[in-house]
Amino acid sequence: MTPPTRLRLVRLALGLLAMALSLFGQVRHAGATGLLLPADGSLGPLAIRSHRVSVAIHERVAETRVVQVFRNQTNRVLEGTYIFPLPPGASVSGFAMTVNGRRVEGSVLEANEARSIYEGIVARMRDPGLVEYMGGNLFRARVFPIPASGDQTVELRFTQTVDYQAGTIHYRYPLRTSGPQARTMEDFTLSATLEASAPIRAVYSPTHRIDTTRRGARQATVGFELGNAVLDRDFDLYYTLADSDVGMSVLTHRGAGEDGYFLMMLAPRSESTEREVIGKDILFVCDTSGSMAGEKMTHARQALRAWVSRLNPDDTFNVLRFSTDVESFSESSINASPENRARAIRFIDGFEASGGTAISPALTQALEVPVRRGAPRTIVFLTDGMPTVGETNTTSIIRLAAERNAGRAQIFTFGLGDDVNTTFLDLLAQQNRGSADYARSGAEMATLLDGFYNRIAFPMLADLRLALRGADAFDIYPRDLGTLYRGGQLVVTGRYRTAGSATVALTATVASQETPRTFEWPVSMAAREPANDFIPRVWATRKVGYLLDEIRLRGENPEIRESVVQLARRFGIVTPYTSYLVTEESAPAPEQPVMDMPMSQTIQTGRRHGSVNDLVNNAAPRAPAAASPAPSRAPSSERDDFRAFQSLNGAGPGGRVSGGSGASAGFARPSTTVAAPSAAPVMQAAPPPPSVDATGEAGRRVANRLRDLREAEQVDVGAGGTRFVAGHSLVLRGGTWTEDNLPTGARVLRVRAMARSWFTLLRLRPALREVLSVGHSLRFRLDNGRIIEVSDAAPDTADSEIEAFLR
Repeated sequence: MTPPTRLRLVRLALGLLAMALSLFGQVRHAGATGLLLPADGSLGPLAIRSHRVSVAIHERVAETRVVQVFRNQTNRVLEGTYIFPLPPGASVSGFAMTVNGRRVEGSVLEANEARSIYEGIVARMRDPGLVEYMGGNLFRARVFPIPASGDQTVELRFTQTVDYQAGTIHYRYPLRTSGPQARTMEDFTLSATLEASAPIRAVYSPTHRIDTTRRGARQATVGFELGNAVLDRDFDLYYTLADSDVGMSVLTHRGAGEDGYFLMMLAPRSESTEREVIGKDILFVCDTSGSMAGEKMTHARQALRAWVSRLNPDDTFNVLRFSTDVESFSESSINASPENRARAIRFIDGFEASGGTAISPALTQALEVPVRRGAPRTIVFLTDGMPTVGETNTTSIIRLAAERNAGRAQIFTFGLGDDVNTTFLDLLAQQNRGSADYARSGAEMATLLDGFYNRIAFPMLADLRLALRGADAFDIYPRDLGTLYRGGQLVVTGRYRTAGSATVALTATVASQETPRTFEWPVSMAAREPANDFIPRVWATRKVGYLLDEIRLRGENPEIRESVVQLARRFGIVTPYTSYLVTEESAPAPEQPVMDMPMSQTIQTGRRHGSVNDLVNNAAPRAPAAASPAPSRAPSSERDDFRAFQSLNGAGPGGRVSGGSGASAGFARPSTTVAAPSAAPVMQAAPPPPSVDATGEAGRRVANRLRDLREAEQVDVGAGGTRFVAGHSLVLRGGTWTEDNLPTGARVLRVRAMARSWFTLLRLRPALREVLSVGHSLRFRLDNGRIIEVSDAAPDTADSEIEAFLR
């Protein structure tokens, strides 16, 4: 492999590292939730010990109960004011707080009075993050005394009518917080019970990874819990209601002069009869080579026995084991009768670990088993190693598997231990409509297999094909929709060109029907929709994941690379090709290229830290130049992550690259190493990695990271020195949050942070609250002809000038 190719490939590894790591600096977060503010103006809001929320939503009415525990970390008794930003239309139904046995009362301030309170708080604390909820009502209560070095508990209840549009309910809990109280000392917990007269289908949060438990078709419970939680985003919950066999709902976002984005939620009924469940045709293919000896083999047998014993009466199945040879339980798939299952379990109990690893012959034999008509074929493929018998070229194995998979079987691969090649198994699964997962030990693998079977046990809709007729839809993810199972749901994102009336058509194989069935729903695709602005970033994250995976598996090409760059720069996604160099204006150029350090530190400081090989070999970094002191050494977890992502080498399923040994071997020095704060981001090259392969912990972490990108449903507020806020892709340069690709020759309005002019701008353009909450120093685009600059050094511009600029 040529040095330039190695440079591109290691850049991919470094970029994924940057996506996985955060900066060592503080980043301000927007907004505010319930705060307890001391009367002493020299003190900031009290720290939040715990924050617990319980929500009950019946039809379209939600009652929210908030219990917050605040910690007074001073050694004196304090007086304070509790404030909570109420959602639009909310009414307080109860406020519970007792001080020395006396109940404390509170009051609701209307929007205008609340705004003046917020402005006073923001000016006092000089914290722009508190402006997020200006414009709404505010609950306020006086609190005294707050015990020294003690806790104060506040309980608040409020009721609101939730948003409902086209079969979708949306609930939002205000949570964004800034400053020291942006992290709970203990836990943040939220639970929500949902009840409706119509069946509840898809349940989705774009902001938090929730757990959903269903109690019948019309009730569900949603939960989220995290210790030492960072309160950096509001909690958003969407769920759909539908009486039909399949629930479908579409959310859209469309800015002026651009194609739209959509997010579609699909879910079958959560309850079903046996006749509505499609009989599976499932093949278990298990590695019994010598490396599987011991606890691996024990847990593999245990997992397979559990799978066979849980098969449904209408299922068919077969079991294959492979080592140096391949042996099948039956010549064809057989019915899952009690007798056949008992015989299969005896066959599994006889597995012994010995011999080589005949992956290609095992796949060939599995794919030659005749497919049962009308039943979705699933192959579960478990291995702990690389092919050593028969065809051993992994690229050839993948090609042969694709050619022989005439029955469109879904292949799900499970890699066990440190010797599996994750690039090979990922590509084998993806090209055959499946997915891959990995475990370190036999016990972990047994848990993975059990959870996987729980998800696929009851297929409701197979071979899904989706069309959005009349909307000119394109760039839809996921590319293969696979199968919908009972209790499951599917979130699809994409773009559309044509606004107005359209039709969603979902075609699928269903139980008891020889021909596929088509479900149709009329929808309206917005010509202009500023709401749901999380959808573009979810879509972009998924697409970037697919593109990076394509580069990893097949190598880089200019077209894919350019697509990654454009998406990443627009939506603030850190990738290997958009690694922003942040430098101080007076900093001297380092003696070596800046990308010779961990990317997380490059984004933060632009100063020398240590070489790539220093980190890989866990050695001490070389001393930096005297004029440019180095930041503290990255913790060992960052060094481990670097080693993991460095194995993402783009060599294809063969999975190995032989790199240069020196940190500068084949290295092209960047043309620019020092930039003024307003300069464009500098693309950095990178030294080649040492010889690595996509196995072990390194391969597992890379594969899991890319899968998270491809299947993204939650929106990140930003990674490293980037933020994507209200449609603005901001980069931290020279201490200033600067929007990428600002227009040249544009008119500029300069506003002093936290001054009268700053509040005037907020009053005249309330839609700027979110972007202005990012920090004291920022430059962003108002439109293609106008730029707004905010800083502590800017003049306190007259109101008339601001009004004229905004016209």
